[in-house]
Amino acid sequence: MAGQHTALDGRLLERGFTLIELMVVLAILAILLFVAAPGFQDLIRNNRLVSEVYALRATLANARSEAMARRAAVTVCPIDSAQNCLVGSDWSSGYKSFLADPNQPFQVKNLESNAIAVLFDGGNQVRFDQRGNALGFDGAFTFCDQRGEEHASSLILSPVGSVRSATDTDGNNIVNAHPQADGTFNDIAAADCP
Repeated sequence: MAGQHTALDGRLLERGFTLIELMVVLAILAILLFVAAPGFQDLIRNNRLVSEVYALRATLANARSEAMARRAAVTVCPIDSAQNCLVGSDWSSGYKSFLADPNQPFQVKNLESNAIAVLFDGGNQVRFDQRGNALGFDGAFTFCDQRGEEHASSLILSPVGSVRSATDTDGNNIVNAHPQADGTFNDIAAADCP
Protein backbone atom coordinates (compact mmCIF):
# COMPACT_ATOMS: atom_id res chain seq x y z
CA MET A 1 0.00 0.00 0.00
CA ALA A 2 1.63 3.07 -1.29
CA GLY A 3 -0.26 5.64 0.82
CA GLN A 4 0.21 4.04 4.24
CA HIS A 5 2.81 5.30 6.68
CA THR A 6 3.64 4.01 10.08
CA ALA A 7 4.68 5.96 13.17
CA LEU A 8 8.18 4.53 12.76
CA ASP A 9 8.55 6.12 9.32
CA GLY A 10 7.93 9.62 10.73
CA ARG A 11 10.55 9.22 13.44
CA LEU A 12 13.20 8.16 10.98
CA LEU A 13 12.68 11.25 8.86
CA GLU A 14 12.84 13.75 11.73
CA ARG A 15 16.27 15.16 12.41
CA GLY A 16 17.25 17.19 15.48
CA PHE A 17 18.30 17.03 19.10
CA THR A 18 16.31 15.99 22.07
CA LEU A 19 16.24 18.18 25.13
CA ILE A 20 18.37 15.69 27.04
CA GLU A 21 21.06 15.65 24.32
CA LEU A 22 21.14 19.44 24.30
CA MET A 23 21.46 19.60 28.10
CA VAL A 24 24.34 17.08 28.07
CA VAL A 25 26.23 19.09 25.43
CA LEU A 26 25.67 22.34 27.36
CA ALA A 27 26.87 20.72 30.59
CA ILE A 28 30.06 19.48 28.90
CA LEU A 29 30.70 22.94 27.40
CA ALA A 30 30.17 24.60 30.79
CA ILE A 31 32.67 22.24 32.43
CA LEU A 32 35.25 22.86 29.68
CA LEU A 33 34.84 26.64 29.98
CA PHE A 34 35.12 26.46 33.77
CA VAL A 35 38.39 24.52 33.49
CA ALA A 36 39.89 26.55 30.60
CA ALA A 37 38.93 30.10 31.64
CA PRO A 38 41.67 30.69 34.26
CA GLY A 39 44.37 29.54 31.84
CA PHE A 40 42.93 31.73 29.13
CA GLN A 41 43.02 34.76 31.47
CA ASP A 42 46.72 34.14 32.16
CA LEU A 43 47.38 33.89 28.43
CA ILE A 44 45.70 37.26 27.85
CA ARG A 45 47.63 38.89 30.72
CA ASN A 46 50.93 37.46 29.48
CA ASN A 47 50.27 38.74 25.96
CA ARG A 48 49.45 42.24 27.24
CA LEU A 49 52.64 42.34 29.30
CA VAL A 50 54.81 41.09 26.43
CA SER A 51 53.18 43.57 24.05
CA GLU A 52 54.06 46.52 26.31
CA VAL A 53 57.63 45.26 26.79
CA TYR A 54 58.15 45.01 23.03
CA ALA A 55 56.56 48.43 22.43
CA LEU A 56 58.94 50.17 24.85
CA ARG A 57 61.91 48.23 23.50
CA ALA A 58 61.02 49.35 19.96
CA THR A 59 60.58 52.96 21.11
CA LEU A 60 64.00 52.97 22.79
CA ALA A 61 65.65 51.37 19.75
CA ASN A 62 63.99 53.91 17.46
CA ALA A 63 65.06 56.83 19.67
CA ARG A 64 68.65 55.58 19.72
CA SER A 65 68.63 55.13 15.96
CA GLU A 66 67.21 58.64 15.44
CA ALA A 67 69.87 60.14 17.72
CA MET A 68 72.64 58.57 15.66
CA ALA A 69 71.00 59.37 12.31
CA ARG A 70 70.29 63.01 13.16
CA ARG A 71 73.50 63.47 15.17
CA ALA A 72 71.47 65.05 17.96
CA ALA A 73 70.30 64.01 21.41
CA VAL A 74 66.93 62.28 21.56
CA THR A 75 64.94 62.10 24.79
CA VAL A 76 62.31 59.56 25.79
CA CYS A 77 60.17 60.51 28.78
CA PRO A 78 57.05 59.21 30.54
CA ILE A 79 53.89 61.18 29.79
CA ASP A 80 50.58 62.03 31.39
CA SER A 81 47.21 61.97 29.64
CA ALA A 82 47.94 65.39 28.07
CA GLN A 83 51.25 64.03 26.70
CA ASN A 84 53.40 66.22 28.96
CA CYS A 85 56.64 64.77 30.32
CA LEU A 86 56.30 63.55 33.89
CA VAL A 87 58.83 63.81 36.69
CA GLY A 88 59.24 60.46 38.38
CA SER A 89 59.84 56.81 37.68
CA ASP A 90 56.29 55.81 36.66
CA TRP A 91 55.99 55.22 32.90
CA SER A 92 52.58 53.50 33.16
CA SER A 93 50.61 56.13 31.20
CA GLY A 94 52.88 56.05 28.18
CA TYR A 95 55.96 57.80 26.80
CA LYS A 96 57.15 59.98 23.96
CA SER A 97 60.36 60.60 22.02
CA PHE A 98 61.55 64.02 20.93
CA LEU A 99 64.62 65.93 19.79
CA ALA A 100 65.04 69.37 21.37
CA ASP A 101 61.42 70.42 21.91
CA PRO A 102 59.20 68.16 24.05
CA ASN A 103 56.16 69.77 22.41
CA GLN A 104 57.19 68.32 19.04
CA PRO A 105 57.54 64.58 19.63
CA PHE A 106 58.24 62.31 16.70
CA GLN A 107 56.82 59.27 18.50
CA VAL A 108 54.13 58.95 21.20
CA LYS A 109 52.95 55.72 22.81
CA ASN A 110 50.01 55.61 25.19
CA LEU A 111 49.84 52.38 27.15
CA GLU A 112 46.83 50.34 26.12
CA SER A 113 46.17 48.78 29.49
CA ASN A 114 46.11 50.61 32.80
CA ALA A 115 46.48 47.22 34.48
CA ILE A 116 50.23 47.24 33.73
CA ALA A 117 52.66 49.26 35.84
CA VAL A 118 55.90 50.35 34.16
CA LEU A 119 58.62 51.72 36.43
CA PHE A 120 62.14 52.90 35.56
CA ASP A 121 64.84 52.93 38.21
CA GLY A 122 67.15 55.13 36.12
CA GLY A 123 65.27 58.41 36.47
CA ASN A 124 62.45 60.26 34.77
CA GLN A 125 63.82 60.16 31.23
CA VAL A 126 66.26 58.46 28.89
CA ARG A 127 68.49 60.56 26.69
CA PHE A 128 70.51 59.11 23.83
CA ASP A 129 73.43 61.23 22.63
CA GLN A 130 74.51 61.55 18.98
CA ARG A 131 76.53 58.32 19.31
CA GLY A 132 73.56 56.38 20.70
CA ASN A 133 74.89 56.23 24.26
CA ALA A 134 72.61 56.60 27.27
CA LEU A 135 75.31 57.62 29.75
CA GLY A 136 73.74 58.49 33.09
CA PHE A 137 70.33 57.25 31.99
CA ASP A 138 70.87 53.50 32.25
CA GLY A 139 68.69 51.32 34.45
CA ALA A 140 65.90 48.76 34.46
CA PHE A 141 62.32 49.13 33.27
CA THR A 142 60.02 46.84 35.26
CA PHE A 143 56.64 45.74 33.87
CA CYS A 144 54.11 44.34 36.37
CA ASP A 145 50.45 43.47 36.43
CA GLN A 146 48.20 42.46 39.33
CA ARG A 147 49.87 39.03 39.52
CA GLY A 148 53.03 40.51 41.10
CA GLU A 149 56.74 39.97 40.70
CA GLU A 150 56.49 36.27 39.73
CA HIS A 151 54.98 37.32 36.40
CA ALA A 152 56.91 40.57 35.96
CA SER A 153 59.17 41.34 33.04
CA SER A 154 62.03 43.77 32.67
CA LEU A 155 64.16 45.60 30.12
CA ILE A 156 67.70 46.64 30.99
CA LEU A 157 69.15 49.76 29.36
CA SER A 158 72.94 49.85 29.37
CA PRO A 159 75.09 53.02 29.44
CA VAL A 160 76.02 52.41 25.79
CA GLY A 161 72.32 52.54 24.85
CA SER A 162 71.64 48.89 24.16
CA VAL A 163 68.45 47.33 25.50
CA ARG A 164 68.03 43.71 26.53
CA SER A 165 65.39 41.64 28.24
CA ALA A 166 66.16 40.62 31.79
CA THR A 167 66.18 36.92 32.59
CA ASP A 168 65.92 34.72 35.65
CA THR A 169 69.56 33.85 36.32
CA ASP A 170 69.15 32.21 39.72
CA GLY A 171 66.30 29.80 38.90
CA ASN A 172 63.69 31.15 41.32
CA ASN A 173 61.18 32.12 38.58
CA ILE A 174 61.63 35.85 39.29
CA VAL A 175 63.41 38.01 36.71
CA ASN A 176 66.76 39.47 37.80
CA ALA A 177 66.64 43.12 36.74
CA HIS A 178 68.50 45.40 39.13
CA PRO A 179 72.23 45.74 38.36
CA GLN A 180 74.67 45.52 41.24
CA ALA A 181 78.24 46.82 41.55
CA ASP A 182 79.65 43.31 41.15
CA GLY A 183 77.96 42.84 37.76
CA THR A 184 75.15 40.59 39.02
CA PHE A 185 71.45 41.44 39.05
CA ASN A 186 68.96 41.28 41.92
CA ASP A 187 65.42 39.93 41.63
CA ILE A 188 62.46 42.14 40.89
CA ALA A 189 60.96 42.76 44.32
CA ALA A 190 57.36 43.18 45.44
CA ALA A 191 58.10 46.91 45.86
CA ASP A 192 58.79 47.07 42.10
CA CYS A 193 55.24 45.93 41.39
CA PRO A 194 52.80 48.41 42.95
